[in-house]
Amino acid sequence: MNPPAQAGSSAQTIMQLVPILLIIVLFYALVIFPQKKRQKKMAEFLASLKVGDRVVTGGGLVGTVAGIRDRQVELEIAPGVTITVMKQAILTLES
Repeated sequence: MNPPAQAGSSAQTIMQLVPILLIIVLFYALVIFPQKKRQKKMAEFLASLKVGDRVVTGGGLVGTVAGIRDRQVELEIAPGVTITVMKQAILTLES
């Protein structure tokens, strides 16, 4: 009679794991997947920056891209005034 009891406890163990697995799947679908999608979209945006684009930084500075390096961007924020910011600081194009 031990084998049927073991089969029942095995089924109970599996049934206890199902809600945990569902939570993990929902967490991935609702949190991780959309975040990865946003990161990919932002990386594509930063890669598409070109000289002459008007951009807005995270600090609220608005400027024109004057030069692009590997990880930095030179912004002209006023005629003759150029600053260097990290690419990650740029949020969007000015509309």
